[in-house]
Amino acid sequence: MLFGKNVVFVITSLAVIVGFARSARADGEKGSAVIKGQILLEGEAPKLKAVKMSGDAFCVKGKAKPVPGLRVWKDGTVPYVFVYVKKGISGKYPAPEEPAKIDQKGCMYRPHVFGMVAGQALQITNSDPTAHNVHALPKKNTEFNFSQPSQGMSKDMTGRDTFTKPEVMIRFKCDVHGWMEAYCGVLPHPFFDVTGKPGTFEIKELPAGEYEIEAWHERFGKVTTTVKVGDGETKEIELKLPGSKKAASAGLVTRTIMLGTLVAGEGALAESCCDPGAGGAGE
Repeated sequence: MLFGKNVVFVITSLAVIVGFARSARADGEKGSAVIKGQILLEGEAPKLKAVKMSGDAFCVKGKAKPVPGLRVWKDGTVPYVFVYVKKGISGKYPAPEEPAKIDQKGCMYRPHVFGMVAGQALQITNSDPTAHNVHALPKKNTEFNFSQPSQGMSKDMTGRDTFTKPEVMIRFKCDVHGWMEAYCGVLPHPFFDVTGKPGTFEIKELPAGEYEIEAWHERFGKVTTTVKVGDGETKEIELKLPGSKKAASAGLVTRTIMLGTLVAGEGALAESCCDPGAGGAGE
């Protein structure tokens, strides 16, 4: 009987160990599924306006810069949209060793919209020959506000100084130049992207599963949809922003599509600055 109890004990222990092993493998899990698509604006696009700069000789003498939040490409797609997995991801994902980066260049924040993993270091640089002030306004994380008066200054926010809690979105401003704004999405996982030129996104390395995807824009609001994707599968979706900050899931369009080609020629104002890069960096 003693031998039998020992066998039961060993089997039970092995089961517990296997359970822990499976749980450990789930942490930081990645797969081969992809969700990609494009973001459109419901209704008529707003008129593109130039950023009104004043009070700083360096900023004023530069080329005219379009207001990033008013940008809509000629093919109807929208840049500067933060697209991410809102629900469906479990497990713990370590922060990348490479820091997220934001620069002050041409008296604008670059990128205008970006994402990072909670706990990831954030490198903040001033590439302008003029003084800037970096003021982050989180609601869940710790606010920071400091000056970078000289060109080339750089500060690494690490440990408790960086954003350690998930938060979508965090607004940045410059207390010296009131037109300067940027937005950061902080997530517990790396499954996000920012639309660029054209207004498309691609979220890679997803484990198979069902996910709630949200697209957020500073002026045009946000929209969500649910997507189920299997191992090695790529799902293409199209989402339409409501045109305001009011969420409007009822108005979304979700279907498999062939992505259109960008219509070239955005005009002198559009091409002068602040266009998102091809990789969706949202510069």
